[in-house]
Amino acid sequence: MAKLKKGQRGNATNYVTRRKALQKLQLSLADFRRLCILKGIFPRDPKKKSEGPLKTYYLAKDIQFLAHEPLVDKFREMRSHRRKLVRAKARNEPGVVKTLMETQPTYQLDHIVRERYPQFNDALRDLDDALCMLHLFAAFPAVGKVNNRRVRNCA
Repeated sequence: MAKLKKGQRGNATNYVTRRKALQKLQLSLADFRRLCILKGIFPRDPKKKSEGPLKTYYLAKDIQFLAHEPLVDKFREMRSHRRKLVRAKARNEPGVVKTLMETQPTYQLDHIVRERYPQFNDALRDLDDALCMLHLFAAFPAVGKVNNRRVRNCA
């Protein structure tokens, strides 16, 4: 068996920079951030940063996981639709603009919700945290300091 060369084992294969992830997924930075938030994927801090300390790294497995997400195709479809719309506006074609505006692509997040909360009890547990946070912000005064007692009461 041949010996693996540098860059084919270890941290070099476990982590991917954000730029390489964007190239692999063919997404804009905004769409990539939106997708990472929806799927719960966040940057990692590897011990040895193969491409420099100022880069943002993600697990390669996470990027592979995102590559098979149906939302990636929807984001690409929305980008191409946006380009068609801009082109039609620039060419001053009102009929085409109208039809493009009526047929704007949309995406659904129900599969992500089902994936994150497989049972109703899981969703209720997270809802409790959100309601506590909403109550805390609603109880904040407009200006001034917040009492420790109020924060402890919400937790």
